[in-house]
Formats: sequence, C-alpha cells, structure tokens
Amino acid sequence: MIDHRLTHRCLLADIASGDDLHSGKPNLTLQTLLLIGFVTRQPNPDRTYAHLALTEAGHRYLAGLWH
Repeated sequence: MIDHRLTHRCLLADIASGDDLHSGKPNLTLQTLLLIGFVTRQPNPDRTYAHLALTEAGHRYLAGLWH
C-alpha cells in the first residue's frame, strides 16, 4: 500500500527546497498536486523545463503533513 502522506511530504519538501526542476509530463502525484493548487509551475523562457513552487496552500498542506 502506498503511503500518500510520505509521498506528498517528500515531493513537496523537494519542491519547497527550490531544487526541483521538471521537464516532460508530470507523474500522477505531481499532476494531482498541480490540479488541486498546492504546486504551481513557473516555465523557463526557453521552455526546456519548469521550476516548481509551492503555493500558500501547498505550504500549509506540507506543514500539516509533519504532524
């Protein structure tokens, strides 16, 4: 069984650190977080990759996953 709390916490923590770049089609977990508004994509001008960033709701969700 997949532990979604751990999966979301790891992914959101990577994005919050600023180290996460994304190219290509996002996986299902990332798609879900994008659709519900916890993560936003900030495209690079040359369109080869996108920077991912947490929204305010994403920061609150991540904070709640630590408890």
